[in-house]
Amino acid sequence: MCTRYTIASSVEAIEKEFQAEFQFTFQKAYNAHFGMELPVICSGEETKIRSFRWGMVPFWSKEPNLKFHNITSSARAIVKSPVFKVPVRRRRCLVPANCFFIWCKSGAGKMPYLVYDARHRLMSFAGIWDTWQNADKTSLIHSFSIVTSEPCKRLSGFTGQMPVIIPEGRRLKYLRQSISLMEVMQMLRPTESDTINLYPVSEDVNIFQNNTRAILLPVGERIYKEVVYEQKVYLKLEGMGSMKDNPDRKPQLKLMI
Repeated sequence: MCTRYTIASSVEAIEKEFQAEFQFTFQKAYNAHFGMELPVICSGEETKIRSFRWGMVPFWSKEPNLKFHNITSSARAIVKSPVFKVPVRRRRCLVPANCFFIWCKSGAGKMPYLVYDARHRLMSFAGIWDTWQNADKTSLIHSFSIVTSEPCKRLSGFTGQMPVIIPEGRRLKYLRQSISLMEVMQMLRPTESDTINLYPVSEDVNIFQNNTRAILLPVGERIYKEVVYEQKVYLKLEGMGSMKDNPDRKPQLKLMI
């Protein structure tokens, strides 16, 4: 399940990553939660980053009340759901994020863990969106939901669901309005990556008002060891011969665990 996440990179980093520009004044959200206005990139507006409310209110709702806690939408049921079946076909979006939180059983309670991708500082969740307006069309609410799937292998022992992460090379395809529903569903699958990792964090994240960098700090070890590759590149210098001539001059990899 994804009920909290973090988007706290700089405006410049987010715009560069998604090749899109903010249409509003962005505020970092270390503890993004239901009801917050957060950045999304919508189908049909791929070069714009807009501000939508997390917790999707369907267009046919009579009132935008809190009974609609549609912060996530299961890929397994999304096609048949009366709330999600239209948006998944016509109104998809990307949700920029740095990491997300899950809660795992620990004794009699639950322990929060931060999940991140060691290779990518920014990731994009698959999302869907909708627009609600009142009867006299004087009020509009743009809102979104994050699509979830069964967990990847690395998270299967910790949670029953995870956000669908759309890889960089498929982002524009996911937003493309002309692709078929079958193509969309093929992308709504768990991300299998050996760089997905997690570590325990303070229960301070449980409180919405705690929206500072401190909630990202680990209170225990990472679950999976990480290997950092340090590549040394040797340049061919005039008069010094080539790497072919000098077999000892090979790129070296230093493992750091």
